[in-house]
Amino acid sequence: MADQSAFAKLPAYIQDGLKKVASEQGYQDGVCRFEFEDGSSRGDGYMGELFKVFIREDGREDMVILCKTLPSHEIRKQYTISLFHREVEAYNEVLPLIKRFQLEKGITEESVEGFWNFPKSYYAYCDMRKLEGLIIMEDLRETGFRMWNKLEPVDYEHTKLVMKQLGKMHAISFALKEQQPETFEKFKRFGDPLSQLIMYDPTKGMTRMMNGTCERAVAALDESDAFCKRKMEAVRGVTTDLYIKDATAEEAEPYAVLGHGDCWINNMMYCYGSDNLTPTGIRLIDWQLCRYGSPVLDLMYFIFTSTNADLRADHYEVLLDVYYKSLAGYLKRLGGDAECQFPESAFKKQLKRFGRFGMLISFLVLPVICTPNEETPDIEKQMELAKKAKESGVENLDDQKIFSKTEKADAMFQGRMRGIVKDVVRLDYL
Repeated sequence: MADQSAFAKLPAYIQDGLKKVASEQGYQDGVCRFEFEDGSSRGDGYMGELFKVFIREDGREDMVILCKTLPSHEIRKQYTISLFHREVEAYNEVLPLIKRFQLEKGITEESVEGFWNFPKSYYAYCDMRKLEGLIIMEDLRETGFRMWNKLEPVDYEHTKLVMKQLGKMHAISFALKEQQPETFEKFKRFGDPLSQLIMYDPTKGMTRMMNGTCERAVAALDESDAFCKRKMEAVRGVTTDLYIKDATAEEAEPYAVLGHGDCWINNMMYCYGSDNLTPTGIRLIDWQLCRYGSPVLDLMYFIFTSTNADLRADHYEVLLDVYYKSLAGYLKRLGGDAECQFPESAFKKQLKRFGRFGMLISFLVLPVICTPNEETPDIEKQMELAKKAKESGVENLDDQKIFSKTEKADAMFQGRMRGIVKDVVRLDYL
């Protein structure tokens, strides 16, 4: 049996998961075989490890699946287990509810009007006590989906597609809240996972990193940006406090929804038409930050981290309109009414209140975006250093320059970050 030795070396819970999926798909135990290869490029994923699996049996077509597991490094595993657990909850509870509700409305998976823009999951398991986690899903690359180059700002057509699908996803929340309140109620417990990591991290590494990136953002401003610098005084030193406040669902009620939570370009995959340039489909991947909060958080996250100032200058209002019309139209199809459940005036107030979130999350994500994959730092090594620093009482590690620290990457970061700050101030979000 090919690769039997590799399969035997896997932890028992991963073997069990793979056997279960193979059996459910009609493969015979003891007859089929599992063969493996890496599932992602360096720098593509930060919360887990991916490997590709081929389920093979003579006389049958191969089945290709993708396995996502916890990082093997012990410190990193402990740090990410809560995020992995949330993603398992998303695949086992949230996305099945979204599917079931749409089917009840007569909207099939073959229909282009629905929100079916997530990978098919075959198995999702997490035991936080044992530090075990496994998600087995379809490999979207097998059906022509691919990732955008994170170093390039996203263009209008790709961004518009994101806005349309976020509108549909959020519409489902509004419909569920009104029509199936008891079912939806349990998802209100889905607080922001990053806020929990920030609050309970004994090393305060994320707080130092975000505050450090904020200082880099201020340094990226020039003499003509004096007004922006004054506005940034309200943010310096308190980035994570503001982040936690913005991510709290109570701040967004009665308009809070279930959001994707991690809307940057590395968590989207696109497929294309015959020209291989115009996107015709999209899938939202990596649901580890799925949370209940303001619908504006998903929008601001994507628009500010993944586009540039030029696109926002030309299309920002149009993109917001695309989103709102998509939400209102799909909510009507689901039996709701946006004028009552999320009027445009409320949307504008949410933008005013939560618009700065796009900048706050950029303090965490933009340095990663501006780092080429080949320059991705050794995360495990950095965690070891942070642990030793904490144990020795040293708190002055230069954690804010782990990413985007080469001259070219830093220049890219400064240009993008300056545009973000200026736009947040221009839009009166700060």
